Amino acid sequence: MKNILKLIPFVLLVFTLSSCEDDEENRFTSDPTTGWVEFSTPTSGTTISIITEELLLPVSVRVPQYPNGLTISYDLVAVQGDFSGIVSTGTSIFAAPEPTSVNGNSRVVPITLNFSGVGDLDEIVVFDVVLTAVDNNGVQIGLDDGSITSYRISTPCPIDINSFEGTYDVVEMFTGPPNGPNGLTFFFGESYQLDMFVNTDDVTETSVIVNNSPGFDTYMANGTIMNFDTCNFNVSFSESPLELALFSTMTIESTSYTNDGVITAVGPLGNFGEYMFTFTKQ
Repeated sequence: MKNILKLIPFVLLVFTLSSCEDDEENRFTSDPTTGWVEFSTPTSGTTISIITEELLLPVSVRVPQYPNGLTISYDLVAVQGDFSGIVSTGTSIFAAPEPTSVNGNSRVVPITLNFSGVGDLDEIVVFDVVLTAVDNNGVQIGLDDGSITSYRISTPCPIDINSFEGTYDVVEMFTGPPNGPNGLTFFFGESYQLDMFVNTDDVTETSVIVNNSPGFDTYMANGTIMNFDTCNFNVSFSESPLELALFSTMTIESTSYTNDGVITAVGPLGNFGEYMFTFTKQ
């Protein structure tokens, strides 16, 4: 059974405020039970992984005193796709009473989102978690335009990693002078073919292990891991720069892949010029 993965966005509580910010906050000092709430996160969104089971979103309560506690309400708002089948949560959180503080205080209370079935999605799902109300008329949602009051959750771009398992032809060549358009097969008289297997150690299911096919020359080190950037249709390798044909290293500048098993990379091979390779699934 998968261990629960808890993603807690880094909490930024910055108390060194400019004079303008002090002026904004001073409007609440006449009544210490007034203030505001906002998400206490460095950014206004994140992309979860297929193994995310729980996500905690910290909400900062910027109120000096709340002797009866505060109930903070929130909504989930669809942006793309249907989130109802993958996430469960409540509709409010409760901030228990805090002791009096001369300079006020900031308490962080999390909104908990529980996920299931993210890895079964065949489309991207995007939704916002929006702070909507506080059960105290003197406490508002956000202080100013800099307050984060809506947090966007995106699921990863889907990939059928099993479809990339198989045997691949290798086409490679220099693309410019002085060695183009010939490749290493021309200069060394070698032939290359690769076998790719799903990386079962990768719980995100977005990588394969690359080996040289038996009977063929070495193109890259056996056990090289190729990772798929599923939203940008790029790949990266566990070795960088990437040694090729036991000859020289390639500094990869750009890559691409298609869902039908065509993977391409471009970049200089050592000091020998611009180079590219294409792996095509048989």
